[in-house]
Amino acid sequence: MAEEKKSTIFYNHNFLYQFDGVLQADDRAVQFGDGVYEWIRIHKGHPFALSYHIDRLYRSMRLMDMRATIAPDEFTEIHEVIAEENRIQEGYCMLLVTRGGGERRFLIPRRNEQNPNVLIYARSVDTDAIQKVQDGIACITAEDDRWLHCDILSIQMVANLMARTAALKKGAQEVVYVRDGQVTEGSKSNLFVVKGGVAWTPPESHKMLKGVTRQLVITRVAPTSGVTIIEKEIDRQLLSEADEVFMTNSECGIMPVLQIDGKTVGDGQKGRVTEKIQLHYDKLLEEGLP
Repeated sequence: MAEEKKSTIFYNHNFLYQFDGVLQADDRAVQFGDGVYEWIRIHKGHPFALSYHIDRLYRSMRLMDMRATIAPDEFTEIHEVIAEENRIQEGYCMLLVTRGGGERRFLIPRRNEQNPNVLIYARSVDTDAIQKVQDGIACITAEDDRWLHCDILSIQMVANLMARTAALKKGAQEVVYVRDGQVTEGSKSNLFVVKGGVAWTPPESHKMLKGVTRQLVITRVAPTSGVTIIEKEIDRQLLSEADEVFMTNSECGIMPVLQIDGKTVGDGQKGRVTEKIQLHYDKLLEEGLP
């Protein structure tokens, strides 16, 4: 019998080779979904835009009133070790922070009573599947019935999972959430609408996640590609009249949206603006970003 391949993980200041003893049944992540996380892309053996993810992680922890036990700069070495030890060239690191274990109490413990657990592990990604969605996806719209703290990347993702599963059952790959007539985001991505050569995206708020790829598109990619991006509310009418639509996330980068609710977007092909953004984002990915 072939020997089972060991996986190097990080758990509470230690590197381990198995998941045994990690996240017990009394952990608040298990009991309440009480924790936050980050999904970090590994490209050519190195984490991409890790500092952006760590900044967002600490923001989520602050908003959740969670105590930090690891300094931000320590995460760089930890993620590099995890990627190298697992020999992953194209993949991701999952960084999970829970509030810790203890007696089940239906309240948020005081900070000095918290013993947070930190888990980091890595897995490979299916690059063929990523390439496929980078060629174009279909979406459905859905009423945004999630909580009003979507700017926190909480592990409570059941509503997102249900919405995306509904999309998959209809032959689509993603959801476009709409709340009070305004577009917010996707189930695991941010959204951009292109009209007249200008890209529009909903402004940051508690209704949506501050996506790392979204942030990079606005601050680094668009300026180098000559694309103007405006942060402004997007209603259903603008969405339906868009020349182009694309979505962004850390896993797949830039995803052209070719169809929404069965209706073709633009001419049904990847648009010129989307292609520019995609080209310059891929260049940034190849160059690497700490």
